[in-house]
Amino acid sequence: MITRHTHSGITWIDMESPARQELEDVITEFSIDARIEEEIISPTPYPLVVDTEKYVYLVLHFPTTDPHGGAKNQEIDFIVGKGFLVTCRYEVITTIHNLHKVFESEELLGITKRKPTTADLLERILRQMYAAITEEVEQFAKMLERIEEDIFSGRERETVRNISLVGRVLLRFDTTLKRHAEPLREFLSQLTAPAFFGSTFEEHVAHIEGEHDHAATVVSSYREVAAELRDTNDSLLSTAQNEIIQRLTIITFVAVPLTVITGVFGMSIAGIPFSNTEGGFWLLVGIMLVCVLALLGYFKWKRWI
Repeated sequence: MITRHTHSGITWIDMESPARQELEDVITEFSIDARIEEEIISPTPYPLVVDTEKYVYLVLHFPTTDPHGGAKNQEIDFIVGKGFLVTCRYEVITTIHNLHKVFESEELLGITKRKPTTADLLERILRQMYAAITEEVEQFAKMLERIEEDIFSGRERETVRNISLVGRVLLRFDTTLKRHAEPLREFLSQLTAPAFFGSTFEEHVAHIEGEHDHAATVVSSYREVAAELRDTNDSLLSTAQNEIIQRLTIITFVAVPLTVITGVFGMSIAGIPFSNTEGGFWLLVGIMLVCVLALLGYFKWKRWI
């Protein structure tokens, strides 16, 4: 599917999973090299920048959460020339879809304040993409708050999966945004050259890089929070397990002398003390109780319990 917007001589063509013929028509219209066509027709697994005299080609992957859990990357290919911008993607991207609606409304109502340029259009798209990432990641703040409440409410075991899920998603976001840094810088540098937009594009560069850096900082900050909560949860789980082991050890240690006493007095041989004494059973129970209290007192004195 191809969506086209044209305003004041500036054309934006957005292609979503284009057919081969649709792609060839766009390639021919803007005199784009056939090698770029081969890159566009199938997904590219890594960021890429190709600079030519007439246009600059950029491939970026934008992270987003997966409805089925976890995160995934959505690829967008950009071809930027002086009077045109071509974007290509392989699935529905909500931010791009919303931008189309906004542009259609602006064109219909004629509310554009000034004559737009390709640089304005590119900045708007990239800033919206990075802003969408920031908004999406901000949702994890609420999840992290709930996780923190669960951790300190005695539900450490239940939060292990949630912490792992959040940490995995933030790791994907963080890794993907870090991979943007170098190709994005090179791409914007090429567009600042006199052959394209010149020094007037520097203000757009500052805005785009600022939005990228802000998104990367937010992701990194929440990753640190998630890592800290994971460490805290692990520490609490470890402490709880140690306490359980300590209690079991104490129970075992207390049971040993009782087992020895009952074993000795349970032997079927002559001369066992208290065997023929009236109330001998209760006397032995009293001895065992004294042993237990003595051991518990010792553990208390050592602050083991």
